[in-house]
Amino acid sequence: MAATERTRAREIRWGLPDVFIGVVFSWLAAVVVFFVVLAAVGLDTGGETGTGSYMGRYGLSDVISEERSDPALPLWTLPVGQLGLWVGFALTTLIAGTLRGSGVRRDFGLSMKASDAPVGLFVGVFAQIAVVWLIYAPFQQFFDFDVSEAARQITDRAATRSDIAFVMLGVVVGAPIFEELFFRGLVLRAFERKWGATLGVLASSALFGVVHLQLLQLPALMAFGIIAALLVKRYKRLGPAIWAHVGFNLIAVINLIWLA
Repeated sequence: MAATERTRAREIRWGLPDVFIGVVFSWLAAVVVFFVVLAAVGLDTGGETGTGSYMGRYGLSDVISEERSDPALPLWTLPVGQLGLWVGFALTTLIAGTLRGSGVRRDFGLSMKASDAPVGLFVGVFAQIAVVWLIYAPFQQFFDFDVSEAARQITDRAATRSDIAFVMLGVVVGAPIFEELFFRGLVLRAFERKWGATLGVLASSALFGVVHLQLLQLPALMAFGIIAALLVKRYKRLGPAIWAHVGFNLIAVINLIWLA
């Protein structure tokens, strides 16, 4: 057994550089794909919106600058704005596991069981309803802020069924799969190998929150990152964390579109 473990350890050559490359490459891919598609269909960001503001809103972030001009682009650009990001996350993780490790399933836990759906959905819904409320409720007594403001700027524009479908596609389907693959797959494992389990969970969750570039939502994002990482640690696979991410985002979308 010891010899087998040493052989497996020698096979793993991914680590912190792969995380850095993944973040940079994914953002560059997002910008390139986004503007290539806009140019192909003859759209532009319009007026004062600017590259940073629009890419931030339709990439990982809802706020990348203080310019909050209302974009004139249709909502189908929401998943398009994330397409390059998702490809970057997926390629970085797949290359690290396949070419620099012992496989994506073995190294990063890319697998799912039928039981992962109810477990993950329950945890994700609970996190969105209870955990997020516990984080912000004490401060809302003293400060006037809307933690959902950034996301609301997108969902308020979802006036038709197709608009809602595009929002759901990007937020409830794409983001959970590709963000969990990268952050709870490659990033969590790389940080664990460098700093151990506890710091690995905390550091990967912090990075997950920070790269969204949402200062107000940072505590909630970090809290969810910790919950998702603990699910991965508990079940030794990404399935429960992916479903938890689905539940977490789904409740937010339902609240903003149908209940707000």
